[in-house]
Amino acid sequence: MKTRIMILACLLAVPAGRMTAQQQTAPEQKATVQTQGDSIIIRKGKGDMRIKVYEEQLEDGEKKEVQIYEGVYLEKVDADKRTFLDALPFIPKKRRYNAYEPHCSGLYIGYSRLANDFLSFGASDKMVLDLSKSWEFGFNILSVYHNFKKNPHWGINLGVSWGYRSFNIDGNYALLKENGTSIFTAGNEETSYNKSRLRHFFFRVPVLMEWQQRVGRRKVFFNAGPEFEIRHGVKSFSHINGGKKKTVGKGMYVQPVGINLLAQAGYGNIGIYLRYSTYGLFQKDKGPEVSPYSFGVAWYL
Repeated sequence: MKTRIMILACLLAVPAGRMTAQQQTAPEQKATVQTQGDSIIIRKGKGDMRIKVYEEQLEDGEKKEVQIYEGVYLEKVDADKRTFLDALPFIPKKRRYNAYEPHCSGLYIGYSRLANDFLSFGASDKMVLDLSKSWEFGFNILSVYHNFKKNPHWGINLGVSWGYRSFNIDGNYALLKENGTSIFTAGNEETSYNKSRLRHFFFRVPVLMEWQQRVGRRKVFFNAGPEFEIRHGVKSFSHINGGKKKTVGKGMYVQPVGINLLAQAGYGNIGIYLRYSTYGLFQKDKGPEVSPYSFGVAWYL
């Protein structure tokens, strides 16, 4: 009989011990700070922290500590944690004073040029342009970045932009498609060309290494790196014999994929850029040997 009673007591003691252990996990931490008779008591529990302030006052000739303040601070939320919203464009983001601020173009516009050789900035004599009317514009549709430190000067930016580029041909010339090539053709007595141009749309994916330094309220920055370009919707237009604009060729044997070198510099949300293609605009032996480049201004969102 005594043996049965002892076994039953042991079985009842097991859940009671578990309940006691659960109550003792995550004990409340308490710290008391005393300063010139006043007291500050800090109690830290599992998910919050309570602060009580007591002031020493005289009541009925006796010194007593009277509570004058109590505050509750909830569990800290990491404000630097990134979500998928950080990759979306035009979403306002709260940033700390020294936080890294990437500069992938939000909106940009600039002049387009054609040179004879890579890294040459002179105007091409193989395809003469009206430089004041040859331009490009684009806007950023996706942007992500990686910074190297908590309060960095350095980071890597990755973006995707979409836009439009137009080369306006000067004089009585047009870019025609003949015998499997694109030929820069002059007008004659029978056929005249006016306001001719070559245009294409593009997707661009820049991968930029950036340095930045705060000066006053904003940051000076510089970034550079390769940019991959996909060209589409290529067309050549001209006004023939003073008539309406007419499409004189599509595709025009333009390279569908290009690799550019991109450099940007600026202050705050405004900057300038220089973009240069690493190889020719047209496929080999399919058109004039010209290298496109552009420069302009950008507004970083």
